[in-house]
Amino acid sequence: MNGSWIFILMVIVFITVYSLLNYYFLRKHRNVTNLKPFPGILVKLVLITIILTPVATIIFSQHGPPFLAAITGFTGYSWLAFLFLFLVIHGLADLGLFILKLLGFASDPKTARILFFITLVLNISILVYGSYEARQIRIEYVNVPTTKLPIGTKNLKLIQLSDIHFSPLTGPNTAQTLLDIVIQEKPDLIVITGDLLDSGIKKEDEVISILQQMQAPKGKYAITGNHEFFAGIEKSTSFIQQAGFKLLRNEAVSVEDKITLVGMDDPTVKRFDESIDIAEGKILKNLNHEKFTLLLKHQPRIEESSLDYFDLQLSGHTHAGQIFPFTLLVKIAFPYLCGMYQLDTDTQLYVSRGTGTWGPPFRFLAPPEVTVISLVNGN
Repeated sequence: MNGSWIFILMVIVFITVYSLLNYYFLRKHRNVTNLKPFPGILVKLVLITIILTPVATIIFSQHGPPFLAAITGFTGYSWLAFLFLFLVIHGLADLGLFILKLLGFASDPKTARILFFITLVLNISILVYGSYEARQIRIEYVNVPTTKLPIGTKNLKLIQLSDIHFSPLTGPNTAQTLLDIVIQEKPDLIVITGDLLDSGIKKEDEVISILQQMQAPKGKYAITGNHEFFAGIEKSTSFIQQAGFKLLRNEAVSVEDKITLVGMDDPTVKRFDESIDIAEGKILKNLNHEKFTLLLKHQPRIEESSLDYFDLQLSGHTHAGQIFPFTLLVKIAFPYLCGMYQLDTDTQLYVSRGTGTWGPPFRFLAPPEVTVISLVNGN
């Protein structure tokens, strides 16, 4: 199945799931609330408008003013998060009522009404907290011992940024927060492991100006994530380069002859250009393996045949699920969800929880992070 058909299938699945989530909520709403005709019509009109906002967001992100995309995006994606949490919370309650019914304990309409409003309160409370958590960026410190740094070389300190998703909802404030962290930590090297941007960035020129101020003596590098291709690879490349980062696309570079940096395209590139070769083994096998090899891949997937040819892989993409309990579903698709993993004796993988949000502007039990990684010289 080629990339176009996969994309079409994903759209069909999203529309189907989104429709079922809305149906479930509207069914429960109708069952437990009794509104007079006029208020009922108003509520239905509001709900229909909210349900359609994701479509408006896509249109405005591509062709309209960012502020309109921000309004529809916040509304639509918040509604999507609301529906997901409503299904989980009220669905568990429905399951409990079903089990009680099998045991001979029937519920009355009053019980259903109480459960509905309890679900609303819990749902809204989680979203309010989730909005707060999404802005609380944690700095995660990771030490990686190695004997592959040259003797006499100081420890190498790098910052990993991942999944920032500059968009109509994420702009200069986030960029300034990240700049402040970089200034505080004074890294030797900065790497971005994909999904730096989406379409319709809020105050794009200001964001670029702030990112340009990030300084690292051994360079600033980035790779593509899936969203670089969704936003348009030419647009994404221009943005990354204007921000002062060197974009690595299936290539290796030597960082002051101390480490080798390998940057791979996200597999999403195949949907847009099947001729691009993203076979990492061809690049890795030809490197000097006496030097520390840092592999940058957006998605935390491991090619077993490559394990002998790199020392540390940095990835992102998962957002650690972003909103629990969606985390459990993401864990099935990506067993390497977040944190450090020992792949074999000499090879490790670190997966960032991501710095920003995609879709719903919330995080719940999956806080954002900036990762400060120190390569500790074992010599």
